Amino acid sequence: MKRMYAFILAAVMLLCCCVGCGKPQGDVSDPVSAPMGDLSTTTTEGTTTTTEDLSVDNTATGDVSADTTTTDVSGTNTTTVKPTTQTPTKGSTTTKATTTTKVTTTTKVTTTTTTKVTTTTTTTAQTTTKTQSKAKLNGVSLSEYTVVIADYALDYTLRAAAYICDEIQKRTGVRLEMVSDASEDGPFAHEIVVGETNRSISKTLDADTQGMEFSLMATDGHVAMEGDYFVIAAAAYYFIQTYITGETASTSVPTTATVCEPVVKAPKNYIFLIGDGMGVNQTKLFEGFRADVSTDYSDEEKAFYGYSFPYAGFARTNSLSGTTDSAAAATALATGYKTTNGRVGRDKDKNDLLSLTELAGSLGMATAVMSTESPIGATPGGFSAHANSRNDSNQLYTSQGELVDRYGTIISCQYDFYNVYGMELLEENVQKTLTKLSENDKGFFLMYEEAHIDKHSHSNDAGKTFKALVRFNQAIGLFMEYAFYHPETFVIITADHETGGLQQNGSSFTYTTGDHTPQDVPVFAYGVGGELFDGKTIENVQIPKTIARFWGQRLAADTDDVYPPLNP
Repeated sequence: MKRMYAFILAAVMLLCCCVGCGKPQGDVSDPVSAPMGDLSTTTTEGTTTTTEDLSVDNTATGDVSADTTTTDVSGTNTTTVKPTTQTPTKGSTTTKATTTTKVTTTTKVTTTTTTKVTTTTTTTAQTTTKTQSKAKLNGVSLSEYTVVIADYALDYTLRAAAYICDEIQKRTGVRLEMVSDASEDGPFAHEIVVGETNRSISKTLDADTQGMEFSLMATDGHVAMEGDYFVIAAAAYYFIQTYITGETASTSVPTTATVCEPVVKAPKNYIFLIGDGMGVNQTKLFEGFRADVSTDYSDEEKAFYGYSFPYAGFARTNSLSGTTDSAAAATALATGYKTTNGRVGRDKDKNDLLSLTELAGSLGMATAVMSTESPIGATPGGFSAHANSRNDSNQLYTSQGELVDRYGTIISCQYDFYNVYGMELLEENVQKTLTKLSENDKGFFLMYEEAHIDKHSHSNDAGKTFKALVRFNQAIGLFMEYAFYHPETFVIITADHETGGLQQNGSSFTYTTGDHTPQDVPVFAYGVGGELFDGKTIENVQIPKTIARFWGQRLAADTDDVYPPLNP
């Protein structure tokens, strides 16, 4: 009996060795070069199956992917080889093969042995040629183009180029390659070329653009567009909307440099940007001061971005207490009411005031409040809460919670960082917030505050004030980039008050106090309706009243005819 068991065991081990050690024929995991360059992609599939039946319930299962083998001694022994598949690219051939060997072994204690072997091999080859686009630009098929940026391009330019590639694919089915190149011919950080990498067209595109203007032109089948900093997004949007009109479009870009302005539409989205403590001279810190302060998160911009806006004016800021604090100023900007210092979202008699955030929420719009300081800071509080005192933390948090429960308002704050990592975090959350708000078909209202212009001006630290200004600039650039890609967006920039009495003497800046001052603050506007603010000096409460009128609504403060909404 022992000999019989030994015989059976030896037979099974011999059989497993013969099958398990077999090597699939050929290794087809390496790509094979196509003989005719970029004409085709060849795919080869092969399957081999072997079944061997002996007689006894003795099964083992193994699965091998590429060079890895796993064995399960429960019964069936199966070996599968799956070579790595590489994504076909231009001028390459990918060969895919799968070999499967299945072995079922059964051994009975008899003198009869039955062996059955079945082998099947199938090979399929398929060749695909490159599809030419039906859409043409300046007489050239779109599929012949490449999207080119400089290797030191700003993030705005990189995102604009990616937008062009994505939109062309959506509209025509053609995915253009995006590449970067270096050039010694000039600074191209704000330029995109649709055509070739030698940038010869760049030498010709030299238009005199101002503010938010951008330029574009075509020559010899290539197109170039240029816009300073975030304005390149406006150029990309204009290019797509004007010239890439569909799957079979055939359009032509002018062969002479053309200066254009961003596309604007009747707004449904409203972005209210507040620089706390930002007077006129704070915005001028970029003039001659920039070289003295290191900011590795800047765009190397030479001016405050508000000055590129098409409309500009001024606002008076005094509260019922005289020179305002941030709480009374935020309440004025959010509700249209002037109140006494210290009040948050309440009038001098401690009555709750309806804010733009609440009004927008009641209209079904999405809402958000963002700040670089605490969510219960005076400015975010003014747009999201009601309290008799700016120092009543419990009441501010409770009131904000009620707002969130009622309207789903996003409150995203505390972004006081002065480095690349901090800016990346801020950028990520700004974009995440805008994406969420954009899901609402009725539009949205968002307030964003840069709080630390004020804080550093209180301590008369011009260097840190400048860093806060640069950070505010980066946020403005992000919001404007969104506005260009979504032209039904209105953007306004202002301040709650000026801090420090900052004076400018050439490239020198000197603080004259550590307190707030009654100086007028700048107002910059972009979008349909922005012209109402142009060249005027208004009261700060007229800003929210005018925004409410854009919505076809009246704030309760509109009953105050002394400071009415601005009329078209």
